[in-house]
Amino acid sequence: MFGASADPYLGRGEWLFGTAARGLRSHDHYSGTAEQVQRQQNRNYVVNEQYSLDLSGSYAVTRRFSVGLALPLVRASWSIPLPINPAGPRSEQNGQGIGDVTLTGRYWMFNPDVHQRGNLSLGLGLKAPTGQYDVTDTYPDRTGANPQDKAVDQSIQPGDGGWGAIVEINGFKRIGRASYYGSGTYLVNPRDTNGTPSLVVGLSPGGVVTPAQAPRAVNSVPDQYVLRTGVAVALGKSPFAAALGLRMEGLPRYDFIGGSHGFRRPGYETFAEPGFYYSRGNDTWSLSVPIGLKRNRRPDPYTGNAGDATFPNVIFLVGFTHRFGAPAGAPQSDARGASGSSTKGPRTAACADPRFDSPAEAP
Repeated sequence: MFGASADPYLGRGEWLFGTAARGLRSHDHYSGTAEQVQRQQNRNYVVNEQYSLDLSGSYAVTRRFSVGLALPLVRASWSIPLPINPAGPRSEQNGQGIGDVTLTGRYWMFNPDVHQRGNLSLGLGLKAPTGQYDVTDTYPDRTGANPQDKAVDQSIQPGDGGWGAIVEINGFKRIGRASYYGSGTYLVNPRDTNGTPSLVVGLSPGGVVTPAQAPRAVNSVPDQYVLRTGVAVALGKSPFAAALGLRMEGLPRYDFIGGSHGFRRPGYETFAEPGFYYSRGNDTWSLSVPIGLKRNRRPDPYTGNAGDATFPNVIFLVGFTHRFGAPAGAPQSDARGASGSSTKGPRTAACADPRFDSPAEAP
């Protein structure tokens, strides 16, 4: 939709296939908005690496209503020196597998045949707990001794163990060769905890936690959200476009529905999000690199404990979409939202993980 004449809508009977890859590495610790520089100085910081590949498909039932299915593949690692103080050898734990599948329906609020230069779409979806949420690996306790097979850190589990509801809104407005966009997605997870022992248990000698840590002994199933806004501009008459926006990803302190007990890392990060896009025929390639601006590790729910978490400085996002299957004589469209990705819900090239990057806390 970057060109002035491009149609941003899928035609009835059209399909859109997409792949979206996401990668990040986080190692800078924050408590609240304050960076914990002593973790770097003492060399006992966490290193969290997360990589995912989304496979997705959308089908336009009508020109206004479409349904989309997304399947994520996840590979991630979490490491820390053990013992922590003084820093011992770095111990790594890994998690990989299929993530949680989502099915989402989306509806354009205004007639696409009339509103070619601006519209608003609402979406409702379902997240199924298809991803494993109790992956284990062998690692020692916090003393650096007694390596055993235990549940890996919550941030690298492929799934969260809960059925969830997805609520989303997407809008765009074209002025000249510029497309202004905004979107928001909220994942509602009613389940309180999933029964998987948390990292607190995994790092405790013998798996025995203190009374103060007992409320964090199992993993929580938290809500998550992402917000985006910005502008994309076609570069002359070329197939290239550039975009610049703001992005916010987070995990709330308290869930919208249900309890918020167990081990969670509430917080958010804001990003500047430059992007670059190339379109040819029915294909679109995208590259965006969100750059961290502000990090805030919110206090734990109920107890108010400050906690500490790592946040990425940069995220790498690469996407590809292909449109096909339009009946003969159907209106042609490039099927792109204002962000340069398909308007297909939380799993786009800009947000490949439905968990929206839960930050990785150090013990």
